[in-house]
Amino acid sequence: MTNRDELRQMLERLDSEVTTGLRDNPDRDAFWPEFAMQSNAVLEAAGDEHFDWVSAEIADMLHRHGIPAPEA
Repeated sequence: MTNRDELRQMLERLDSEVTTGLRDNPDRDAFWPEFAMQSNAVLEAAGDEHFDWVSAEIADMLHRHGIPAPEA
């Protein structure tokens, strides 16, 4: 399991990737597969102890970037 400082760094990298990814390819359909792979890696690193916190941080990140969750 990873501690919160390490998770925060992972989340910061993910946030940077979101910014870069949307700038380089604004097609949201192309965005989701890459984002899912990267965000799942952070969620897996969080383990049970930090899963809810990381999940909330990722949801907030998407909201800050104006990205609605994909339709199921």
